[in-house]
Amino acid sequence: MRIKKLVAPVLMATLVLAGCAPAENNTPEPVETSTAAVDQNQDQAEVTTLLDAVEASYQLWLANGMTEEVTSSGDEYILTYQPGEEFIAGLYNVGLDDIIPIEQPELFTVYSAWMMLQDDETVVVEGDNQLSLSNESYGNFTVFIENGLIVSGEEASGAWTGVFRYEPDRAILALLDKALG
Repeated sequence: MRIKKLVAPVLMATLVLAGCAPAENNTPEPVETSTAAVDQNQDQAEVTTLLDAVEASYQLWLANGMTEEVTSSGDEYILTYQPGEEFIAGLYNVGLDDIIPIEQPELFTVYSAWMMLQDDETVVVEGDNQLSLSNESYGNFTVFIENGLIVSGEEASGAWTGVFRYEPDRAILALLDKALG
């Protein structure tokens, strides 16, 4: 089965380590799709397939925000986002005690998985509570699903691994606000 993606989360480590500046601002908007979106008030058991879990996770990311705790190239990062008028997330390097603003929603694994499912060139392999996504242009990673939501992920070669919460990290966002002045 082939599906879509815009940019793989493996770029997070590349952008951070390369010191790239954030790109233009993109504010994701909720979208109606053919897969069943799970309303926050609905029982997660209504999610019937792994592909539905990606849609449900994306919609919850849009509504609640998210925190990803990622290990990449031996460094620990916390990427966090709170929904607002414009998209801005904080990428905190735990070892360096440093934070940078991020304007690329595709650095979030859930967003990237959802985008990959929009691309016919993406190869999707469903496993036992996991979904592997591969696209020559954007990378390869696997997301792990529990209770109808993506809860963790890893890059195919092990370049990064992460665990996810569907809530912003208030302490990291306070650091971001302070850094932005």
